[in-house]
Amino acid sequence: MWWIRRKLIAEAARLVKPGGLIAFTDWIEGPAGLSQSEAERFLAFMKFPNIQDLQGYKGLLAANGCPVQVAEDTGRFGPYVDLYLDMLNRQLTYDAAADHRVRHGTDASAGGEMVFMQQLAHAGKIAQGIFIARKKQ
Repeated sequence: MWWIRRKLIAEAARLVKPGGLIAFTDWIEGPAGLSQSEAERFLAFMKFPNIQDLQGYKGLLAANGCPVQVAEDTGRFGPYVDLYLDMLNRQLTYDAAADHRVRHGTDASAGGEMVFMQQLAHAGKIAQGIFIARKKQ
């Protein structure tokens, strides 16, 4: 399923008018990289088939006639995971567990996997990337 993001970028480039912008954020593999076991665990929890990195998205956008103007780590992912876990521990335990049951069909707690995600984020292994590209005229 590596092709999903490739098709997504191709479709965005097809739909945007010449000179128009494509702008988005996505969770990406960070500069420290993921080991195979880390990637498998992260992707299984998130129900993602794969994850892209900064250079991968830059290449996909450029290959579709959309030179990249911005491609960078927002620096927000780690702090947002910290905030989520803090809220989870303080007040949202019931709501988060209910959301997890709805999304994943289980009664398992998301807390342990979120702590794992927090560790990955603070180790530079996953991040939030922001991308802005302009379709050629």
